[in-house]
Amino acid sequence: MTSEENDTPLKNRFPQSFDSMSVNELEDYISALKVEIQKVEGLIVKKKSAESAAHSVFKV
Repeated sequence: MTSEENDTPLKNRFPQSFDSMSVNELEDYISALKVEIQKVEGLIVKKKSAESAAHSVFKV
């Protein structure tokens, strides 16, 4: 269920019902979400860096 499988963000792939999932499936799902969070946090850092660089170039 990780986005590594096909690079689709997890936001589009939530389970329909958590009730039908086993404890192991829920733990795997949490792990996949944590990986996704780390990826997004990395993207945020990169985007902020690029934004900062752009601001410094066009600073008046």
